[in-house]
Amino acid sequence: MFGDFAAQWFTLYYLVLGIIFFCLGIGLMIKTDKILQFLQAQSRNEQPPHLLRTILKYFFLFTLPGLVLSFFPFSWPELLFSLWSLIIIYVAGIQLVRWPQTRKTIINSPDSTRSIIFKTGAIMLAVSPVMFMLAYLVIRKLTL
Repeated sequence: MFGDFAAQWFTLYYLVLGIIFFCLGIGLMIKTDKILQFLQAQSRNEQPPHLLRTILKYFFLFTLPGLVLSFFPFSWPELLFSLWSLIIIYVAGIQLVRWPQTRKTIINSPDSTRSIIFKTGAIMLAVSPVMFMLAYLVIRKLTL
């Protein structure tokens, strides 16, 4: 019962994340200056950007069921992916918790911030084929 649901969950999750990472990766790499302008505008606020908090919140909310479902039936790839997702959420969340320091860096080092935005886009673009391969493995496991 849980096995079929878990496989369907991870198939949908991997495909959607693969598409999102692909599109956002290209967007971050192409529109680096616009993203930098957005972050510089947001860095004038005392609070971290609402958009980034919302993205992390929903990424976390969709990672938790994946973590639980990776045990029914137990699957190393799904468990490792869920743990990797939690690490990404933690690392990104730290930057939002340390917003006073992060916002100073964004304002004082635009070239460094631009480089980080571009590298983040490249990483997302590189991870997207892995998402599609994981979806393929789950689909293949379902058909066997």
